[in-house]
Amino acid sequence: MNITGSEAEERAAQHLAQHGLQILARNYRCRGGEIDLVCRDGATLVFVEVRLRSNRNFGGAAASITPAKQRRITLAANHYLAG
Repeated sequence: MNITGSEAEERAAQHLAQHGLQILARNYRCRGGEIDLVCRDGATLVFVEVRLRSNRNFGGAAASITPAKQRRITLAANHYLAG
């Protein structure tokens, strides 16, 4: 099965919504960072990075989140919270 990154994000959003999370924003961008999905789970904001891996030879999705990517996600999350 070949799906694109945008299809993976849509599937993730549908899955989260089916489990009660409210989707607040998709592909939230600011200078220096981006978050695929911003959701609300009750009183908690959830920042979601969707990763699509075609095979597991290079590790799972979590292994693909480098320290630099973590910094960009954190920067975007802080920007979202400040807005």
